[in-house]
Amino acid sequence: MDSEHSERLAIFDLGTNTFNLLVRDASGQLIRSEKIPVKLGAGGLRDDLITPDAEERAIAAMHQHKAAAQEAGATRGYAFATSAMRSTSNGQQVADRIEKETGIPVNIIDGDQEAAFIAGGVAQAWPTCKESRLIMDIGGGSTEFVLLEEDTVHFSASYPLGVTRLMERFSPQDPMTEEDHRRIWDHMDDMLAQLWEALDSLPCQTLIGSSGSFDTLFNVAACREGRPELPIGTSSATFALKGLPDVLESLVISNRMERLLMPGMLEMRADTLHISALQIQLLFEHLTCKSMLLSGFALKEGVWSSLQEPQCPWRASWL
Repeated sequence: MDSEHSERLAIFDLGTNTFNLLVRDASGQLIRSEKIPVKLGAGGLRDDLITPDAEERAIAAMHQHKAAAQEAGATRGYAFATSAMRSTSNGQQVADRIEKETGIPVNIIDGDQEAAFIAGGVAQAWPTCKESRLIMDIGGGSTEFVLLEEDTVHFSASYPLGVTRLMERFSPQDPMTEEDHRRIWDHMDDMLAQLWEALDSLPCQTLIGSSGSFDTLFNVAACREGRPELPIGTSSATFALKGLPDVLESLVISNRMERLLMPGMLEMRADTLHISALQIQLLFEHLTCKSMLLSGFALKEGVWSSLQEPQCPWRASWL
């Protein structure tokens, strides 16, 4: 069946900061890709709650994404929710309301499944990368790590260290003070003890950053060095490591307005990219990184891959 007539699937990735839409046909051809900054975790994660305002933004975004998916010719829709919905007291209620108002059931997945989907997406962006490597995906509610060698997963974990969650928990000043820096750093360092042990057991020199914060970091670094930003739809790229430590430090010590004015900065990332930079700085303390790669593919592409399996356990709806 050619791509013009093969079934088109819509995948809705309901993240803590962003709701993403991917429409692909059965051959994997990209039909449509969009993102909406919903900020589902804003104002509530500290109390394990999705606020009423965030809930309304989620409903509006799902209606908008559903219309876009239908316009793109998608016939089935699969929605997956991650950290914000799985960790909040009313996350299931929000998922139920989305299904009631849009007809699209929401699969709330745990951190292990989220990490597996992310690894599946990254494998599509870097299919020939087989050396020992660490995948890192910085989200709004959680951060995932997958340590692989060849096709074997040696370590995989999801931590409640998403940038929105850290902002809600520590309420750092703008810019961060030395005390803010120390408290967040120490918290992350303690939480990631098992990852440090895994890296001691299987040293690797390749870090693959998965979409999101890493896309914007790439563009900020490229603009600073006079290189072009990522073309739209880029699935893979290689970071220039030489100037990256300086870029990370400038992000960590910057205030929001300074970040907004940085060439290459995506507005929706300006609120939290300094926290992402701090996480990467911490990782570099434990990782001898000689190669840093960017994967433009992440969870939603990994979901698409899993949907090609003969038996699919995920709930879906006809669009």
